[in-house]
Formats: sequence, C-alpha cells, structure tokens
Amino acid sequence: MMFFRMFGIGTDAAIAGGKTEGTVTAVKTCWWFKVNTKPVRRHAGDGAAFPHIIHFDYQVAGRSFTGKRWVSWNRRCPVVGERVTVHYEEGAPERSAVIV
Repeated sequence: MMFFRMFGIGTDAAIAGGKTEGTVTAVKTCWWFKVNTKPVRRHAGDGAAFPHIIHFDYQVAGRSFTGKRWVSWNRRCPVVGERVTVHYEEGAPERSAVIV
C-alpha cells in the first residue's frame, strides 16, 4: 500500500488520521519520464518537463519515520529543507501521505 501512497493513491485513511510537520530531505528528478510541453521542439530538451520524487522525515509520538511522494511535472516541487504537512494513519504512523 505504501507504493500507492507515494503516487497519492489511497490517501483517504491517512488524511482521516493525524497530521504533523515533516522536512524534505531529498528531491530526485525522474529523468526517464519526460513530458513534452511544446507541440514543436527545436531539440530534445526544448519544452521538456520532468516529475520528481521527494523524500521526507517526520516524527509521531517521539518516533522518527521517513516517506516519499511523487510530485507531478506541473506542480511546484518542494526543495530540500522545506517543511511539509504529513498526514498519517492513526495506529500506523509509518503509513503516510503528503499532499503537494
């Protein structure tokens, strides 16, 4: 289920649970998934946009957790060190979601 949460699928239970602040620890560009934003391009990188995967750390009841989230190419991607709101499931805080 965590795999689907990375893509924002199945987040209902996490959002209905608790929330806390987390910190983005890494941002990775998905270079293999190029989105062409122009109908006509002059070269391969012209009009190219790429999605990202962010990694984040958060704490619940004194315990530390990590998570990751897919960020679409057309959304603003958080930067390393930025604070994000992490939603987690009550009773299973390792199951989390970040709405970007």
